[in-house]
Amino acid sequence: MVFSEAVTSVTRSYIVPKVYDTISKGSPVLMKLLQNAKPWKTGVKYDVIIKYQDSTNGGNTGIADKLDTDRQNVRTTMSFEPKMAYKPVVVANIETTLNEGDERVIDLLEAEFDSQAQSLMQVMATNLWTGTGSGNSWDSIYNAADDATNFATYGGLARSTFTTLKGYYLASAGALTLAKMATAYDAVQIGNDSPDIIATTKALWSTYESLLQPTVRAGYTQNGYPKMNAFGMLPRAEGLAGQAGFDVLFFRGTPVVKDEQIPSGKMFFINTNFFGFKGINISGLKQVNFKKNNSGVPMGVPGRVPSTRGFNFRDMMSPVDQLAEVGHLIYAGNFISENPRLQGQMVGLS
Repeated sequence: MVFSEAVTSVTRSYIVPKVYDTISKGSPVLMKLLQNAKPWKTGVKYDVIIKYQDSTNGGNTGIADKLDTDRQNVRTTMSFEPKMAYKPVVVANIETTLNEGDERVIDLLEAEFDSQAQSLMQVMATNLWTGTGSGNSWDSIYNAADDATNFATYGGLARSTFTTLKGYYLASAGALTLAKMATAYDAVQIGNDSPDIIATTKALWSTYESLLQPTVRAGYTQNGYPKMNAFGMLPRAEGLAGQAGFDVLFFRGTPVVKDEQIPSGKMFFINTNFFGFKGINISGLKQVNFKKNNSGVPMGVPGRVPSTRGFNFRDMMSPVDQLAEVGHLIYAGNFISENPRLQGQMVGLS
């Protein structure tokens, strides 16, 4: 309805004191990796020693036989470089001044900080799923779980020479089937080490759900899906009590998670014991977290959860030629797999 100026001239509009994020997407795998980050304290590179072949010396021996004393080299080193991603936090001095006092609805600096931090998390999700490791691009599960089809080298080593650095990669996979998932799972399972997360898109997650036996799907519908947060599976009681978590299905006991940041048609088989985020707390910068949970951000979106290691902030500074203050949010480190043969992916799924 249209009000007269007699009313509008003496009545202000009501502004909801909250910023609602209509952009960011959820990424449970990114949340898990960032919250369980390992330290990268010093060193210009992150070196991982690998054994790439068995020795051929030694073996069975008879009575008083001469023993083989030939020494063979079976180890080498993968090497990863640190990467950085950033977002600027910029507020003009006059805007900060006018944002003070009774007329302020939301603190301008706080809103800008949170907004840019959420945007930085989306950059990190892109790095996780599509990074190539080339130049300023981060390494990722994309180049870790490859068999040399797209990435001939990993950690500076040629996969054609060091063949044990090949992950499982199925191109043009076509229709999703349980048999294809079983093949991928078997390919990246070594001994008792198997994937602890299977991550895919919403569409493929629903497709997998449709492949389950009707009685199993009926059980999920009646009792609710099991839930997993960044630290593992949630007890049923806590899940029912409303603790934040992601709905999961299971394949061979491994949670199958839908991640909105994964490119279309992909499914990843990830062993987080051998793939994770190595964070760098930069000397001279503050290690920060989000000031508070912003209820305007959907639950499960990275940026609404504690993520501190490798998350740095350079204090606000005033440029000499600008009436403003500028700070920078910086994520530093890299996504690294110590054993890429335990990682796999299928692409071109439908």
